Amino acid sequence: MSLDLFAVKLVFAAVIAAVGLFGTWLPWLLGRRGASERTLALSDTFAAGVLGGAGLIHLLGSGMDTFRAALPDVTYPLALLLAGAGFLLILLIEAVVVPGHPGHDTAPTAHGTAGLQHELDWHSEGSAVYPAILLVVLSVHSVILGMALGAQSAASGALVVFLAILAHKAAAGVALGVGFQRQGLTHRQALPRLTFFSVMTPLGIVAGAAVGASLSGQAGQLFEAVFDSVGAGTFLYIAALDIIKTEFDDPGDHGRKWLATATGFGLMALLALWV
Repeated sequence: MSLDLFAVKLVFAAVIAAVGLFGTWLPWLLGRRGASERTLALSDTFAAGVLGGAGLIHLLGSGMDTFRAALPDVTYPLALLLAGAGFLLILLIEAVVVPGHPGHDTAPTAHGTAGLQHELDWHSEGSAVYPAILLVVLSVHSVILGMALGAQSAASGALVVFLAILAHKAAAGVALGVGFQRQGLTHRQALPRLTFFSVMTPLGIVAGAAVGASLSGQAGQLFEAVFDSVGAGTFLYIAALDIIKTEFDDPGDHGRKWLATATGFGLMALLALWV
């Protein structure tokens, strides 16, 4: 990996951290205006389309090609296996390790979008502990996404993953900020936890870039192929179950939500013509 590409990844990491932190601050800045709920739902479903397109078209396609180049004699679909493993890993964390993860056992309420309910409708019992557990869950998401970006060996691939993460990070940051605001916390009280969430993806980027820079030849190819594939499964899980399912479970605006999702996916498909 060239120093120029490493520097680009560091810039991407800084931008993602800034956007994530700004997103978490928006609920206090805007005072949670009622009109923001529809905007959040549409931005969330747009992000889902971007994530799904980036995972399916770009990351999974790149993982398959890179495995083919690194292991030409292996015919087993390793990229598909690892994509499934990434999907199952997030499912394990959300549905088994943290079985009370919101969205899996609660119905949407009138307060906020389905996506907000999925991320942030915390149980009353153990309320002092559960937000910390939720932050860990979201941070695992973030680190894997960051590692997928950091593992990219080409600027074009890094740009695609960066755009996908950026779309999701902004929406997730707003949702997380609203959740802490619902708990009656001031922005200053919530800031340490919001900052923790915001820096997890950049830490994953730096870690992935550092490991990728230390490897060369077949080892470097395999590292990129593994995280492309696992990242693809993670992207698809977040898009399909964390966002699309919960947003479409919430009645209303289904046509607009579908259009927003299709637009995000279409942009990623169009981008594949050039990168």
